[in-house]
Amino acid sequence: MTQDTELVLASALALRTEWLRPFEERPVTPEQGPWRDRTLLGLRRETSLLDRVAVADTPEGSVTELRVLGTGGLDVRLLLGEERTTPAAVLRAGVDVLLGRLPSVNGTRLPFGDVGPGLRVRRERCVNPRPPALEVTTVAYDMTAHHDLLARHRLFGLTAARDSARGHFPGISGSPLAIGSAEQSATARFGALGFRAAAVTAVGAVAGGMPERRYLTTTVEAAFDRPFGFLAVHRTSRLVLAAGWVTDPVPHPEYEDEHEEEWAHIADATHT
Repeated sequence: MTQDTELVLASALALRTEWLRPFEERPVTPEQGPWRDRTLLGLRRETSLLDRVAVADTPEGSVTELRVLGTGGLDVRLLLGEERTTPAAVLRAGVDVLLGRLPSVNGTRLPFGDVGPGLRVRRERCVNPRPPALEVTTVAYDMTAHHDLLARHRLFGLTAARDSARGHFPGISGSPLAIGSAEQSATARFGALGFRAAAVTAVGAVAGGMPERRYLTTTVEAAFDRPFGFLAVHRTSRLVLAAGWVTDPVPHPEYEDEHEEEWAHIADATHT
């Protein structure tokens, strides 16, 4: 905002949900990809509902979708694309699947083998009858972002409203107004127990060897161990309330503390 700002329009959005089935926290160290050799705060859980995961084929490559159901009618969908697929294409695919514009195959109908990004289906023998299982491994994230909406004014439909040579928004003010600035700050946190998100948008207007295993079961393994996208969705209306791309997950606190102590010892030795 500047000294020429005559009117500020502000909106705020806050989301909060608890998982119907919490995750277990454990350290995760990816063996490849951008997070290779980092010890992260991993989240793991198992369910017999294989339809919580699905794979969609897009012109840009396959995308794996995992639905995490929360309280209050809010779900979070994690989206993992192929390494060559851009974040925009992965998020777009997630929205298209959500709206039924793009078909997907859920875990109950997937073939055996590596069937999608981070997704493997295997058949294994067991001693006693056992239901199928979906084993999920992902990472916790806590992210903050700030956006200048005028930097992408066409995307947000603000192009014409920037023109201060003539007035806009006659229903808001008796004086002619034009958009002088438009900014948004957003946060999102995904953890073992639930999801939190908030966004504040401000628009400024200016003038102008085991026992015999006789039984078979199916296990689906889903691993989100490299950058992925997410959509926070209202379950009934399928309205996307928040979206983002995870590039810097939360480190595992025990290993983070050990790393800090190591550098503290080095610093002390240097000073002495």
